Amino acid sequence: MTAALTLAGHQTMGFDLVNGHDVRDGADLERMSAGCGAIVHLAALDEPVDDPGLAEFGPATTGTDTRVFETNVVGTSNVLRAAERHGLPRVVVMSSVDVLGCFAGRGRPSYLPLDDRHPTRPAGAYGISKWLAEQMCEAATAATGVYTVCLRPPGVFTEQTYAGIRRARRDDPAFEWSPIWEYGAFLDVRDLASAVERALTAPLAGHHRLLLCAADISSAHDDARTLVTRLLPDVAWRGGAEYLQDPFRALIDTSGARTLLGWAPRHRWRPSRAK
Repeated sequence: MTAALTLAGHQTMGFDLVNGHDVRDGADLERMSAGCGAIVHLAALDEPVDDPGLAEFGPATTGTDTRVFETNVVGTSNVLRAAERHGLPRVVVMSSVDVLGCFAGRGRPSYLPLDDRHPTRPAGAYGISKWLAEQMCEAATAATGVYTVCLRPPGVFTEQTYAGIRRARRDDPAFEWSPIWEYGAFLDVRDLASAVERALTAPLAGHHRLLLCAADISSAHDDARTLVTRLLPDVAWRGGAEYLQDPFRALIDTSGARTLLGWAPRHRWRPSRAK
């Protein structure tokens, strides 16, 4: 992320555990953010992955429920306080699709495709902590005027992730939807970086919560409508003719981020259709 922002012309200052910093340390965070023009808050802990078969694709940093809340909630509070103390105009916070409460096998969506208006019903320490962080951002904007943008990506893929998923599907074709199905949703790490950069620079005001996703689903064979019919036949379908024109279209609507930020994902699951 730092490299991508630097390439886009931003001067960056890192604040990371590997360098001895901790987002739970409000005094250090406030000291380090002096002189900055904005804060991009990526620090987070997730819950451990229960299924050994998913461990390879799970989060890189995990902890107990207590540590998750300390890092994700208290840490976000420290970020917002530092922004207020220094009069910073904008904070970009990495949230998650987990705030919707229908990922990671924890619940069912109210309808598909998912969009920014979908109800939030978070479950588990990680999802609840991210939802609380969003709530704090909204409150901070109302109280201080700092602009806050909460980005909600699904699983973020690197080249290693792509290779690992294709290998797992080769060994077990059912891996795509068993034990859980994540709607084929993913986001290339390069597109996440571009979304963060746009959240920093796009002309906006107020508080915003925006879903991010690649333009297509990471399906091995079946298209989006076929998979929805097979795996979630009772969920209300709100898709239109766009799924006839692009059968592998993502099941997450990112029109909010596209409109507000002027952002669009460039990297698809199917290289032949990459833009």
